[in-house]
Amino acid sequence: MDKLQKLKQMGRAIVFLAILWLGSMKVWAAGYDTIKIGLESVYKDAGTISLSSQRNLLVGYMEGLTFQEEGVLPTKQVTLTRGSGNYYWSGNIYQTLQEAQQEAEVLGSGAVAGYIDTYTYGVFSKEKLEGFFQVDKPSTLIEIYDEGQKLILISYNNEVPLVFQGASKGNEIALTQVGSSRVYRGAIGVVNGQNSGLTPYNQVGMEEYLYGVVPCEMGASYPIEALKAQAVVARSIANFQYNRYSSKGYNLVDTTASQVYRGYGAENVITTQAVDETKGELALYNGQVAETVYFSTSGGVTEDAQYTWGNVVPYLIAVSDFLETEPAQTAWTRKITLSEVQACLNAQGVNIGQALGIEIVSRTPAGRVLEMRVIGTNGSKSYKNENIRSFFSSTKEGSLKSRLFSFQTFTIIGGQTAPPASEEEKTDLVIMGASSLGQGSLSDLMLMSARDMVEAPEQLVLLSKEGITLVGGTNDKGSNTSATLGGSIKHNLPATEVQMGDLIIYGQGFGHGVGMSQSGAKGMAKAGYNYREIIEYYYTGVRVGH
Repeated sequence: MDKLQKLKQMGRAIVFLAILWLGSMKVWAAGYDTIKIGLESVYKDAGTISLSSQRNLLVGYMEGLTFQEEGVLPTKQVTLTRGSGNYYWSGNIYQTLQEAQQEAEVLGSGAVAGYIDTYTYGVFSKEKLEGFFQVDKPSTLIEIYDEGQKLILISYNNEVPLVFQGASKGNEIALTQVGSSRVYRGAIGVVNGQNSGLTPYNQVGMEEYLYGVVPCEMGASYPIEALKAQAVVARSIANFQYNRYSSKGYNLVDTTASQVYRGYGAENVITTQAVDETKGELALYNGQVAETVYFSTSGGVTEDAQYTWGNVVPYLIAVSDFLETEPAQTAWTRKITLSEVQACLNAQGVNIGQALGIEIVSRTPAGRVLEMRVIGTNGSKSYKNENIRSFFSSTKEGSLKSRLFSFQTFTIIGGQTAPPASEEEKTDLVIMGASSLGQGSLSDLMLMSARDMVEAPEQLVLLSKEGITLVGGTNDKGSNTSATLGGSIKHNLPATEVQMGDLIIYGQGFGHGVGMSQSGAKGMAKAGYNYREIIEYYYTGVRVGH
């Protein structure tokens, strides 16, 4: 084993032990303080990566929330590429980048400083200089060029990557631009060797990460209590899924595969306030961080995790979403031709002959399609859970917005066991007829749609320009902060349906339907519920704490 490799392994062992000790302390305390976010929406397995700043870029490493500077590059912009060709090393070790840079300048002839490990630098060259010897070039080597495309630094270490940090003139916040427009707090690292290129990551404090998540996942115009609920569930997700992408060199990604994160440029004073006012708070189930998944719009009822991903999660069960009165996604209709269905089958390599139609085989208790069967001239193919939505990804409009759909129009009537929003019981109704007013109760009221007539539920939510009013139910706000599905959700969806030929699909909601409905959280906040009540309603048995 050569000297370079031994140095790298010693450095990795020390860093690993430190991380192991610190990590164990944080898990048992109040969650993680920092996080690495793979910026896959900007670059993923890219041939080159561009980083820039309004001042010369710094290089170093992150120690907790603090950037430890190891040197300054002579440029405001760098381009990183995968290394190529052979490299030779002088064998000398320097503790600072500046020392290695000075030695490289003295040698000239293509000599360049190289990062080996924390506080460990060397001088390398692509030419065989006197006293230099060839070193094995790892496939993960990264070359760093300045604005004039001059090679100014190489990085040999992909396990403890060198990180970069910039700064804005007149701004105390350290900011680094990645690509043409995205700007980030913290520091930027780059990993090599995943597939065929480079991927940057943003190493940043957990709270600062949330500054760039909450406004991307929920609009700043939402009520502050809904935004605070979003901050807590986003923080909880980040902690629960913390090591999901560790094999790639970071914790999470900046897309919907984790949570949408757009960095400093996405921050908003209102959403930042929501993060600050819930600092460190997590959603806990039996003392452990809960996986608080969320989505846009339920259509009137959320869904059980077991009917979505196949696993039973006690706090992810269906509840009535009766305060989702301003849905971000209104009821929708899709027209899908048989030729599009055939294209979906072909894309998945499924051969059942020519597509003839689709059968809804079964539904969940909440009404979403649990199993769907595609019928062909030579057989059929069944799809379950979320595979039903993604089956349609090859159609013109892509995957279905939700699994709450039918081949006919339908109604979801929300739940009698959801927490009431009014402060006093209201059981009487004034019913206006063509020529007079009459008094009655909910038991006297029938609700009529184009296809059906049903009795009114025990609670009815009336929305007017003055606000939300609950008719019926109890007056104990907050005494029932978790709804049960049984008997509380009514719909007129048929258990099974068959549609032969081209399809017309009627749907409600947007997203997988599990956990917190963001539209429902907005409605609850407008009705006077605080962020803790919102979270504890959507996640059965969960409590907010540290």
